Amino acid sequence: MLDSELEALLIEAELVRVHQPFFNIRLKDDKSPIYLVITTHEQYPRVLRKRKTDLVKEKPTGTVLGPFQSSFSLNEVLKIARRIFPWCADPGTGRPCFYYHLDLCPGACVGETTPEDYRANIDSLILFLRGKKKAVLRDLTTKMKTAADRQHFEKAQQYKEKIQHTQEVTKKQYRLAPSLVLPGFGMRQIEQGLVELQKILQTYTSLPKAKKLTRIEGYDVSNIQGKNAAVSLVVFENGQPDKKQYRLFNIYTIETANDYQMLQEALQRRQNHPEWKKPALVMIDGGKGQVRAALSVWQWSNPIIGLAKNPDRLIVPTSKEGRKITYQVLSLPASHPALQLIQRIRNESHRFAQQQFHRRHQKQLLK
Repeated sequence: MLDSELEALLIEAELVRVHQPFFNIRLKDDKSPIYLVITTHEQYPRVLRKRKTDLVKEKPTGTVLGPFQSSFSLNEVLKIARRIFPWCADPGTGRPCFYYHLDLCPGACVGETTPEDYRANIDSLILFLRGKKKAVLRDLTTKMKTAADRQHFEKAQQYKEKIQHTQEVTKKQYRLAPSLVLPGFGMRQIEQGLVELQKILQTYTSLPKAKKLTRIEGYDVSNIQGKNAAVSLVVFENGQPDKKQYRLFNIYTIETANDYQMLQEALQRRQNHPEWKKPALVMIDGGKGQVRAALSVWQWSNPIIGLAKNPDRLIVPTSKEGRKITYQVLSLPASHPALQLIQRIRNESHRFAQQQFHRRHQKQLLK
């Protein structure tokens, strides 16, 4: 038994790489599986994604990890790994890379780390990506004690935080992004999700029994310390995404990293467009704070709910008297159709927000 979905995914990829099972159609016989190549022969190793066809053509030197189930699954793994063992996208350029501004790069691009420290971090990353949790923790613990003995207390604290983060993401309660582990949505699942979600809303909110969830809007905020801020709006009609109706609200009036105010501005602007059709439900990516901010500016009568993370749980406002709001927090089973539907909407709003955020950021870099 493994402790988490993350650990299972990493070990699965490693076992497929080692044993190449004949009947593993999904991974071994995929026309172009996706791998991770770490250029360990370089002074500052890079982390590259490669398709199998590229590996055959290029025959790159370095450490090869995978295959992974999909590009999405690999991206989710790397998001987690990068928070613990950051690496540089453009080492040696003399200019800060994109991830440097996110505190997800140790500074190899601007000379803020030594080759020795950078390589030690990459070695830990490789162990982590191979699913060697015990080896990673043992190595980090040794380094932490050594740094403390040498009175390098700041570095010892960094190792301690890496240990804590590694333990956190590999414990049993930790879950990968829901869309990584959710099954594909069929019409029956969508219908069940809508029915169950409607029951929940009728129980805890003033949603009329005759009201169908024909249009659900999902909102997500993206920014880096207030820069390139935007709020995404995705639309699900009868449980299905309608990308033609997606919108992006660029935020120019708020320069500080205040997600609540950004969300409020976007929702106020949304209500200036009744011609887009009013939603039956609004879903906010966030907890009570985000839901409270949304309710303070929302004038239409439909319910607003939130989806808080780790673990995912529904935040449902049940009553509002002046500034006082009462909430019902619902921790539904992972297999619950309503939760899966809301997770799907949350994931899509996040995907769209990140896509548009990176597009705007790239435009600014090219100016």
